[in-house]
Amino acid sequence: MLKMLIKRLIKTGTFLGVCVSIPSAIWFSLTYQPSYYRAMVRLPHEQREIKAKHFVAQSLQLRNDICNEPSWEAVFSDQEVNAWLAEDLVTHFADQLPPEIHDPRVLFEMNRVILAFQLEKGGIQSVISVVARPRVPEGNTVELTLEKIRAGILPVPADNVLDRIIDHARRHGVDVQWWRRDGYPVVVLRYTPNLSREDVQLEELDIRNGQIRLAGHSDRTKGAFDPPRLPSRKVLQSTFPRRNVQVVEPPFESVPEGDRYRSTSPTS
Repeated sequence: MLKMLIKRLIKTGTFLGVCVSIPSAIWFSLTYQPSYYRAMVRLPHEQREIKAKHFVAQSLQLRNDICNEPSWEAVFSDQEVNAWLAEDLVTHFADQLPPEIHDPRVLFEMNRVILAFQLEKGGIQSVISVVARPRVPEGNTVELTLEKIRAGILPVPADNVLDRIIDHARRHGVDVQWWRRDGYPVVVLRYTPNLSREDVQLEELDIRNGQIRLAGHSDRTKGAFDPPRLPSRKVLQSTFPRRNVQVVEPPFESVPEGDRYRSTSPTS
């Protein structure tokens, strides 16, 4: 009798242990944060601020090149993009994200983009990570083949993540759709320029370790194109505040008549 009682107690204890450990394992798997995501989120504020300003400056330069140059390109590092996401997105463009999504970050690897963000759903906060392979199948079109979608370390069906995000993006005017190809979800984003600037074409998108490169062409004789929402004047004013600089005029010096035009002409 005693042996049978001990066996029953062991079986009962084992069963209870399994019942407790399974939910704990699931909770741990869902709330697991990849090391690269923790490193990106914990970047010191001072470093983020500097890199965010650099990202804004490069964005302005890209806009100017599109307006004034027949061909253009720009290279951004994932650290600069993440700094802007942490410093400016939450301040000036918070409405661009669904309310349950927080702290988005990106990681650029060779021919791959990893997008990670915090998702609050059902009382659980998970890090959703998406591994995508981008390409430009035609002008002004970016195609993302999603190779992996995980919540923590658990795989997640694409429908559970994409439908909500894509619906939110469409409500904000983004031309985006998705379907499946060879079993993989494929997200397609299209940029439609102003009718007066159909010449603006994104032609290349290259992903390297730590960097993304954009390249295309435009015809500046078509006139100015509609400026992108990013960065806005408000962002620029907060990022590059005006400074009161006192200009000290040099003492007047007469210039000999023969040297006057030589001194004021631009150097070659």
